Amino acid sequence: MKKLIKSLNTLVYALSFIVLVISVPIAIVLLWRGFYYWHIDLLDITSLTGYTKDELIMSFNELMDSLIFYKPFGEGVFKYSESGMNHFLDCRILFTIDLIAAPISLVIFALHAFLIKFNFIKVYQVKNLSVLFFASFVPIIAFGALAIFALIDVDAAYAFFHAVLFPGKDNWLFNGNTDPIIYALPEQFFLDCGIFIFGLILIVLIGVIIFNIIRLVKYSSVRIYNKYDLLKRGVK
Repeated sequence: MKKLIKSLNTLVYALSFIVLVISVPIAIVLLWRGFYYWHIDLLDITSLTGYTKDELIMSFNELMDSLIFYKPFGEGVFKYSESGMNHFLDCRILFTIDLIAAPISLVIFALHAFLIKFNFIKVYQVKNLSVLFFASFVPIIAFGALAIFALIDVDAAYAFFHAVLFPGKDNWLFNGNTDPIIYALPEQFFLDCGIFIFGLILIVLIGVIIFNIIRLVKYSSVRIYNKYDLLKRGVK
């Protein structure tokens, strides 16, 4: 029974860490509207759409308010089709899941970290390496595989990504004539969002991996020193 509880604690601790590390960077991009405002000038979106920066900001804010805060749907100065609106409403479901998952995973992870630190619960370790060390490789491998896929065929990777997130639907294929907001949200913007999210995830995971390696080296050094000291004093 104790082994089962220890295994469950280990699993929950690892999964909450993975969900936290992935969901928080996504939440930052969803909530940090300045990231899009910066891209208006960077990608010269005013020229692409024919609208002013203020109009683009207003339109983006109206869209995100409807997707994040469930306000009445609108795209500001842009007209939209029913298909385009339905795709954004599909996105709203995913956004909501992420914004709920981020704080919940934070609470679960923080609670487990506290209980582990003060020995209220136990989790498995392998050669003094935390389970978080091994859990860190799961997102790295998954996102790394997706990145390699995108480098080989970006269009196929884009289609695969949407097929996974929106199974059985093709309303993510926007027509600029019926949904001109697609010109205000160019592919480069979404690519930069992905790079930003993956960059944050990678920084955290590499930090966890390095921390565990340093701790392992220190632990091994202390063991070697203690063994040498005992041998020096003639203690077997």
